[in-house]
Amino acid sequence: MIIRRVMNTLFPNVPNPMSLSQLVDVVGMTTYSGQTVTEETSKSLSIAYRCINIISDDVAKMPLQTFEVMRPGNRLQVAPDARRQNLAWLLEVSPNRWMTPFVFKKTIISWLLTYGSAYVWQPPKAFSGRRELFILPSSSVTPGMDGNGQLWYRVIFSNGQVEVLPGVEVLSLIINSTDGLTGRSVLTYARESLGRQIGAYETLGKFYAQGLNPAGILWMDGDLSKENRDKVREKYEEAMSGSANAYRLAILDQKVSKFEPISMKPVDMQFLESIQQTDLEIANFFGLPLFKLNMGKQSYNSNEQANLDYLSTTLDPYLVQFEQAAMLKWLSEEEASRMYVRFNRDSLLRTDAQTRAAVIKSRIESGVLTPNEGRAIDDLSAFDGGDTHYLPANLSVIDPEGNLRGVGKGE
Repeated sequence: MIIRRVMNTLFPNVPNPMSLSQLVDVVGMTTYSGQTVTEETSKSLSIAYRCINIISDDVAKMPLQTFEVMRPGNRLQVAPDARRQNLAWLLEVSPNRWMTPFVFKKTIISWLLTYGSAYVWQPPKAFSGRRELFILPSSSVTPGMDGNGQLWYRVIFSNGQVEVLPGVEVLSLIINSTDGLTGRSVLTYARESLGRQIGAYETLGKFYAQGLNPAGILWMDGDLSKENRDKVREKYEEAMSGSANAYRLAILDQKVSKFEPISMKPVDMQFLESIQQTDLEIANFFGLPLFKLNMGKQSYNSNEQANLDYLSTTLDPYLVQFEQAAMLKWLSEEEASRMYVRFNRDSLLRTDAQTRAAVIKSRIESGVLTPNEGRAIDDLSAFDGGDTHYLPANLSVIDPEGNLRGVGKGE
């Protein structure tokens, strides 16, 4: 009864209430180029498809780990526990009965990029006998707030059933929001560029379909009816169209007085250059450096620095939002006071073996890692006595009186 009253108050007699921005994201919008841009038509462009996959793949391959602060300065990574079905097990082993953690995270980020929002539902455990995280299709979810300031989500499930879920059960990720409840996708803002590019590739396809002979003019003896003109055009196109007919010899009968082919002009060359320029524009909307798209000319060393910049400027806003939302929705108040979740960003910044070995050695010798922790980075087994922290023996400390005192000499 309470749920029904909420539905009638927030979503009165509307099959699928959506804001204008949500409606545009779902059904698309005709651009100035005359192309209708939707999620699916956008993915027909290799640049958009690649941008979405690179970002979602890079987020998905980073482990999302759970940590517990045992006491100030001492924190421990929580191990997955299948029996208790703790949060670490959900995020690192089995989010639900069907998905691996990689597919789970990739799907969430893909919805976020293409619809501006992503939703994950955690029903009460009694619902299925196990703790699970279900991804809700962003195109079927509408948030709303009641008079008491409580957040609810109206969901249309795949079987057509409509439910209203309480906000405490739904994790929400949004981008480009103006109200804090709904978001707008990257595709919405890049719509004109995408539409222009779809139209450009359509034009380019027609160009190649004509066997690189895009057009020509035939002068005929006498006046022809529209039907006869169409027949002449069809006969010529049948002989010359298509890449298989490129550069073939055209045999024209005596009724043709003159034929003048229209070759590629400088403006056509500029058109091809504009396609590449629009690709760069679309990549900029997604915040991807060119080397990630095999378009840049950077050296290996500069790519490494660009990867750091890509992590901090492009990926981190998605990662931080995910981490904060996970703590808010998937940890109780008591757990949140001593636990947190973090993406392991180091997994994205893997370097060559020599550099990685030098970094691990430096961290062990400076006391940051124990030898066993360093070995664990390369999935090597621990050894007895390898859990000791080491510091250089020539270090000194300054006592409260300002005097130097050796650390390793007991002075």
